[in-house]
Amino acid sequence: MNLYNKILLIFLSPFFAITLFAKDFTIELTFDNFFLESQKIFVQDLNQISSRNDLENLIKAQDWIDEYKINFKPFTKSAKLSISSRKPYFILNNNYFIDKNLKKFRFDETQLDLILVEGPIIDLKEPMNIINFFEIKRFNQLSIKRIIYTYVAGWEIHTNSFKIKIGKNITDQKLKSLEDTLNYLYENRKIPSMIDLRNKDGVALSYGK
Repeated sequence: MNLYNKILLIFLSPFFAITLFAKDFTIELTFDNFFLESQKIFVQDLNQISSRNDLENLIKAQDWIDEYKINFKPFTKSAKLSISSRKPYFILNNNYFIDKNLKKFRFDETQLDLILVEGPIIDLKEPMNIINFFEIKRFNQLSIKRIIYTYVAGWEIHTNSFKIKIGKNITDQKLKSLEDTLNYLYENRKIPSMIDLRNKDGVALSYGK
């Protein structure tokens, strides 16, 4: 059975288990999920493993691995490997997946239905706070598509309905104003094209296209 067929069998297995027969090494491999291109490349690279050191070095080189357990069978060239993979939460600048622990790993275009975060962002907690805010509040099926940060305009949120301009600082006060504004708008069935929180005198609404 070739490698391609083995990968197809992985998708049909609830634990994504596979046994690989490398050069002089047998590996019983279990994934918690299997959807990243990086995982497929990893499986292919396992076919070149010929020693315990080879296997350990290959594992350490994978940025998508969250946790793993490996058991080497004594006096044999065989091992059991169980891998827990990082779960993509949003995409950063089309270069990285970011998980809920704010760990980066290579973006490989295998999951495109995630929020895209763009800009020269130093603190990943800031876009995460925005995403968590919308997940907790659940505003009438409102969902975020993109979060953009620029040095000039600050934070801008693109939802499935309108844009929200926050400014350079994400504060609890601004998020509370946004919550109150969204609740009012949905109660009165008034959906703007833009909500601007940058004005110190209050929230500005635009209904233009």
